[in-house]
Amino acid sequence: MTADHPTEVAPPLFIIGSMRSGTTLVRNLLRRQPGTICPEETHYYRFGDPFRTPGYRNTILKNATLKRHREIDGIAEDDFMRLLDTSYTKGELLRAHVDYMAKVMGLDSYRWFDKTPQNVYGLPLIRAEFPNARFLHLVRNPLNVVASLKLGKVVKIEETDAACNSWLEAVSIIRQCAPMLGKNLLELRYEDVTSDPVGSMKTLLAFSGLGDDMSLYSAQDTHLERNQYREVLSDEDKLIVQDRSSELASHYGYSLGE
Repeated sequence: MTADHPTEVAPPLFIIGSMRSGTTLVRNLLRRQPGTICPEETHYYRFGDPFRTPGYRNTILKNATLKRHREIDGIAEDDFMRLLDTSYTKGELLRAHVDYMAKVMGLDSYRWFDKTPQNVYGLPLIRAEFPNARFLHLVRNPLNVVASLKLGKVVKIEETDAACNSWLEAVSIIRQCAPMLGKNLLELRYEDVTSDPVGSMKTLLAFSGLGDDMSLYSAQDTHLERNQYREVLSDEDKLIVQDRSSELASHYGYSLGE
């Protein structure tokens, strides 16, 4: 390791939105930039319990997925316990988490971002604890989000209204918070990222300050949206999503009627 206290050289970026909206794809593209750190999904702002309460502590420590994420990030459980016990806010814990990763990677300076779509539920608190942060909202056609959730290759939600709520709640929160975030919010459609990854990454890097090496990207980095909802969703499923989501989806240029 080359530094006891690596230096954070740019405001952080938070990638938020609905699950199954392309956040993993964009995370993997951003991670190509040198000196850029992104933990596995942290979920630190997903849960409503106040920090340092028993409920919050138990959730963070006992959740098997979060344990696996810390393992991927190279944080031993004993060390994580120390980070947890010496942090007094969710923001302090997240900064300690990223700083630990920077030390493990031997970085003197770094940029960082967090990719946890469900952290959207803590968006006002993120804004309060990271007032200079930038936010990327990736939005995808809700028909394809619901289809992906019902298929369950990563996260499975079988009930159509529940899957639809995953999209509606996330997008509704961001629409309400957009005036507060102002110029620190960038919204990109998943379909535009997949059709023009190079152009989308140029826009995102200019917005986020996470790097500027465009030679790391090409048109082959993505494939076009497959619109799998046409095969996955029943006519009844489609009507549910259309009835519940059309008004909000139209804000992003989606016409859900067939």
